[in-house]
Amino acid sequence: MRSTIVIALLILSVGPASGAADRWSRALSRGEILVDGRADKVVVKAVVDAPPQRVWDLVSRCGRYTRTMERIKAARELSRDAGRVVCRVTVDMPFPYADLTATTRAIHSEDPGHQRFSRRWDQIQGDYKVNRGSWELRPFNGDRGRTLVIYRVEAVPKAWVPDWIRQKAQRRSLPQMIKKLRRLAAGA
Repeated sequence: MRSTIVIALLILSVGPASGAADRWSRALSRGEILVDGRADKVVVKAVVDAPPQRVWDLVSRCGRYTRTMERIKAARELSRDAGRVVCRVTVDMPFPYADLTATTRAIHSEDPGHQRFSRRWDQIQGDYKVNRGSWELRPFNGDRGRTLVIYRVEAVPKAWVPDWIRQKAQRRSLPQMIKKLRRLAAGA
């Protein structure tokens, strides 16, 4: 009896999770951009119709972020050594808020053979209490011509910005960032 209950619980716990994963996969296949989280911590998932290496060339070069990312006013790569990259990036904030600048240290992991790449950063200094996140890139459902992009960010500015304003800005700018990556990766 006890083993039957455990098996039933396992079936129930696996069923919805795999169903949710299937729904996410179908949504991503259709080109949807999934944004989940709250004002200080957000996860974005999307598919870019380009190989992971091409997308990596866009997200791994922070000195080019004024051209490749949304709402970046200034960007400069300060150093790069053995997979460690230090960057200074300024985010263009809407009036009446001051722009936000952060110097971050990122760890880049590259596995070109499997087309898997990641960039994980953490703030060294800047206008945030917390500023950390990551980019993860890998083939979507085994297709090396399509990239599953997972972008995570946790950002809490030192200056007070109401949560509703941050959430509204993220809901607008993060999908725009993915759309821009798609255009750039396609060579448009």
